[in-house]
Amino acid sequence: MIKFENITKTYSDGFQALKNITFNINKGELFVLIGPSGCGKTTTMKMINKLIDSTEGSIKINGTPIENQNPVQLRRNIGYVIQQIGLFPHMTIKENVALVPKLKKIDPEVYAEKVNELLEMVGLAPEIYANRYPKELSGGQQQRVGVIRALAAEPDIILMDEPFSALDPISREQLQEDLINLQDTLHKTIVFVTHDMDEALKIADRICIMKDGEIVQIDTPENVLRHPKNEFVKNFIGEDRLSKIVNLPPIEEALEKPLVIRPNKGLAETIKFLRKNRAYSAVVTDKDNKYLGIVSAWDVNHRFNEEGLTVKDIMKTDQPTVTTKDDLEHAIEIIFKSKIGYLPVLDDDNFLMGIATKGSLMEIMADEFLDI
Repeated sequence: MIKFENITKTYSDGFQALKNITFNINKGELFVLIGPSGCGKTTTMKMINKLIDSTEGSIKINGTPIENQNPVQLRRNIGYVIQQIGLFPHMTIKENVALVPKLKKIDPEVYAEKVNELLEMVGLAPEIYANRYPKELSGGQQQRVGVIRALAAEPDIILMDEPFSALDPISREQLQEDLINLQDTLHKTIVFVTHDMDEALKIADRICIMKDGEIVQIDTPENVLRHPKNEFVKNFIGEDRLSKIVNLPPIEEALEKPLVIRPNKGLAETIKFLRKNRAYSAVVTDKDNKYLGIVSAWDVNHRFNEEGLTVKDIMKTDQPTVTTKDDLEHAIEIIFKSKIGYLPVLDDDNFLMGIATKGSLMEIMADEFLDI
């Protein structure tokens, strides 16, 4: 969708704001630029709509270089949301939102309907807010109008330059949620500049971390947290965020003692054994504690009238199992996908080490999450 090829920006005093950066922004992606002050993130974003021109390199949108395009025409096809909101105080809310569609000479009936639809999408009922003026709205409401104004002409690309940074924490949190919900519905290509790592981690499909005019790491929020590229990224993310990644303990910590039965037991003995232990099933092992299978009360009852059968004849050998080398996350996935009550846990030689139950697995998970 948007391609930066060897972009450099050098000012007349010799300062290099960007140093030969190359990267792609995918169609429908919410791409966040972040880094310390002066890293080049805002310069990078403003090059997309030619508010700043590059010194070297090329920027392409859908394969077409923007260098020779008319800046005004280009900007009318790219939505732009800024921190200061920039609503015209003498215009009503609907007039502010309809401004770009009107300049593009879109049918008034079409854009009037679009304005109402967008106001509804961000929780501003048209019958209440459409004819109000910006000064009659709160800061958060004004910024919602700023966001939907950028969407009104249905651009494929929207640039957002720290749009929520001046708002109080509650308004900011809500607008982040609004943006995520809008993106889920509209699937625009959004380039979002922020200095707030929590905001980036919350909203981004991918994060581009910059330093001194260069790109340090581009990755998903998950991978940025799990695999920061270097010490700069680690420090920029912050130890408190990195420590919130759950490192699950080994599966041995979730083990419980199993109810075990031998394969040569008759069915009458087996049903008596299960009743005595108030159990629905038992793990079958040989005399050396090697795992063989699972026998349940249902299996016994189903074939009880067949004379001469033993546990070995009716036990299930296809029960999912895990080994002590498997991680806890893998065990949790298996136990919940297979809808079973417990998992036999085996060593490398197939000897039974214990069982992991839904309860024991979730208790470990709960303890880990409470610690973060």
